[in-house]
Amino acid sequence: MVSSPSEDSGYAYSWAEAKRLSREQGYGVKITVPKTAELTLPPGFERSYWSIEAGAEAVYRDQRETDSFQIREYEDEWTIELDRHNPETGNAIAHGIYDAPKYTLAAVGIAGAAVSSFSS
Repeated sequence: MVSSPSEDSGYAYSWAEAKRLSREQGYGVKITVPKTAELTLPPGFERSYWSIEAGAEAVYRDQRETDSFQIREYEDEWTIELDRHNPETGNAIAHGIYDAPKYTLAAVGIAGAAVSSFSS
């Protein structure tokens, strides 16, 4: 059973192939890697506590400041995507603007509504 979002743009059966496809397809495009093909994370990835899980069990990032990979772990697969900025390395604002604008706008809207309700 596939448990990840339906916005994936391809499948890969190794981390090397997944990274190559992500670079070729560009920022924000998800590539699915079945756990039957890759049982564990590639080296150099750490759990991300800044990332929105979006239904995933966990989110992991490499430690590159720019052109960094984000991996989401689901029950039976992984997704990997290339981001312009890594929020874990001090680029949280740039990441919010360029890589996750819909989440940033939602957070700003929620914060605005909360402030407005308190000031009434």
